[in-house]
Amino acid sequence: MKKVLIKNLFKIYNEKKQNEFVALKNINLEINSGEVIVLRGKSGSGKSTLLSIIGGISKPTSGDILVDNENIAKLPDIYTSNFRNEKLGFIFQSFNLINGLSTYENVMAPLVLKPLKKELLESKISQALHLANIEHKREQKVESLSGGEKQRCAIARALVMNPSIILADEPTANLDKSNSLVFVEMLKKFKELNKTVVVATHDSLFENLDFVDRYIDIKDGEIIE
Repeated sequence: MKKVLIKNLFKIYNEKKQNEFVALKNINLEINSGEVIVLRGKSGSGKSTLLSIIGGISKPTSGDILVDNENIAKLPDIYTSNFRNEKLGFIFQSFNLINGLSTYENVMAPLVLKPLKKELLESKISQALHLANIEHKREQKVESLSGGEKQRCAIARALVMNPSIILADEPTANLDKSNSLVFVEMLKKFKELNKTVVVATHDSLFENLDFVDRYIDIKDGEIIE
């Protein structure tokens, strides 16, 4: 079953200006439900741009991107926000946590606009904290967490809505090797949970992982066959 279908996609910055830059060139890609995909490429290759378009954070200049048969490239911004909240979990290299709030409160953030009963809210947060192995730090302010703990908090936040798609942009860039290996094990858990996972990275740690379904190389905005 096709989870993501990308057709003839271009992303051009400053189009028709002197400083025009073509970030993505005629991308065509199919991602099946439950696949773990690793986008490989050097910094500036276009992999993070592609990830942001899959996630509805930015829109393509032209082309189509269908997620669950819905063309998110054509969605108005308000509907794109709903789409992200319902179907996607993001893991960023900079964690994007809210300082001053606890681990629990950061994980709760995606749920604040949901009319959930207290018991269900607590259940969803506790389950996400447990899956990310960060439940023991639930009351701790996130600025006092270690890098690995911040990453696990970010993972719990990504999981709390039970998204069908997980997007990770350079997830090990700010981690030491031991915590990077912990993240790789977490990817394996995502696979077991039947999540569709797309990781953008140039970290050699992701090479030759037996649970990764496909490696896709990107260079100068193009997929290299």
